[in-house]
This record gives sequence, structure tokens and C-alpha cells, in this order.
Amino acid sequence: MTNSAQKFWFADRHETSSLRFVRSGLSIVAIWYFVSHWSDINTWFATEGILSSIRIGGFLDAADLTSDATWRWSPLYLTGSGVALRAYLVIGIFLAIATPFTRSTRVPAIMLWLWCVWLSNRSLMVSGPEELVLCFGLGYLAIASPKDLQKRDLVGSESPRSLACSWTTAFSRRLLQVHTSLLIGLTGLTMLSAKIWWDGTGSVSVAAPIGRRLINITELITNPTIHELLTHAIIILALVSPIAIWFNATRNAAFFGLLIWCLIMAVLSSQWMYLTTLAILLQSFRTSLLFSKD
Repeated sequence: MTNSAQKFWFADRHETSSLRFVRSGLSIVAIWYFVSHWSDINTWFATEGILSSIRIGGFLDAADLTSDATWRWSPLYLTGSGVALRAYLVIGIFLAIATPFTRSTRVPAIMLWLWCVWLSNRSLMVSGPEELVLCFGLGYLAIASPKDLQKRDLVGSESPRSLACSWTTAFSRRLLQVHTSLLIGLTGLTMLSAKIWWDGTGSVSVAAPIGRRLINITELITNPTIHELLTHAIIILALVSPIAIWFNATRNAAFFGLLIWCLIMAVLSSQWMYLTTLAILLQSFRTSLLFSKD
């Protein structure tokens, strides 16, 4: 590995406060994720549920998709008990609470990641984009040293033990930054493939159905000038900011631009869990730069 690549992925010269914030934020979202399943988990996944293991298996066999779905394994396929399903959610909530306060081991962080992945895998056909960002965020954070995330600053630490564990924290942060910026940038590129993002009606089209809107801005976005400006602002922020955030001169503007992008998209689409998680992952950029002045 070249020196520049090694420096990019593993050099750790910044505070860990951003990752502490990301870890706490993702733990709160994980609690939100588990709680959101509480009321209807039996309706979907119990023995007589809409997506019971037997019905899922029958559908996959009929559609000849069994081999394609084997990687989406989950222990929740092994039970249809309502008590067991809710016990799974309770354990997940406790793992989410324990993770930010654990400094001696990665076990709670790894288990929380697996708990979310397994629930996502069980939610076949009803999962959404929030599972994607939550699972990759928790997975990358599990790489970081818990001890590093309890420290106020790694700069100036010279002990071999500190140096040995800090590269994992740097690697974790960089994975979060690269994946998050790529996800938003590719979202912008994908939008360009649809005519609605060229003719100015994209912001209207992405608006959630009335019954799902937490904030109703229907009257505002029906104004042609407003929805056209909003549409083009969404595209420009999604395409430009993921690149600009890597440079010193434009990092702050791009960072706040992406936070605004997340807020706009959340208000329009009502995908609050997904976009809140994305905004939390963006916090990994708060103190770490690709091109630093030193």
C-alpha cells in the first residue's frame, strides 16, 4: 500500500468527538428502529403473520428466488412466537443503550450491528432505505476502538497501545465518510436519469402521500417557482456537496448543505429515519479532512 493510501485510510490526527456523536446518534436510531417494529411485529412475522417463515419460503420457491435469498439469513426465521419476537426487540434496545457506554470491548457494538442486520433480513419485502444506512453505519463503527471513542482527543498520544488501536478508529471514520458521500452522490446521479429532475417537478413527485406527511407543505410546493427551485437545489446539493466536503475551503459549506439536503428530503418524503441516520453519519466529517493544512 502506498504512503498516500495508508495515510488516507489509517492516519489518525484528529479528535474522535465526531465518531462519539455518530455512535450515540446511531444507537438512538437503533432504539427507534426496534421500537418501530413493536406494535406490528406479530402481524408480519408470527406463525400466522403476513410474512411468516412458511409463506416467505413458499413465495421464494414459487418465484425461484431461494438461492438469491440465502444470504439474507436471520435467526428470526426460526421462530414464529410473538413472545420470542418481542424479546428480540427488547434485547436489541438494551444493546443500543449499552453500546455508547462500553469502553472495554467491541462485543455490544458488533452484536447491535448483527441484531439490526438480522431484523433487516427478516423484514424481507418490507424493509426500506433506513436499514441500509443504519446497518453499514453500525458495521463500520464496530471497527473503531471503544477506548478511542471514550477519549477526548487522540492527538499527542504516543503510547504503543494507543497507536495500535487508533488506526482502527481512523479506518472506521474513513469508511463512514467514503460510503456516506458516495451514497449521496450516487443518489444525485440516479435522480438525473429521471425526467422529473430535469423539468423541475422532482420535488413534487417525491412528496409523500398525504396520510404519511409529518409536515404538510403541499400548498408551498405547488407553486411552480418554488418547486422548480427546490428540485434543482436538491440535485445540485446531492451532486456537488459530496465532492466539496472533502476539501478544506468548501468543507463547512458542503457539510451544512448536505444537512439541509437531508432536512428537505425528509420533509418532502417523510423518510425521517433514513434521512436522520444519514445526517448523523455526515457528522463523521466534522473534524476530519482529506486534505488538511498540515
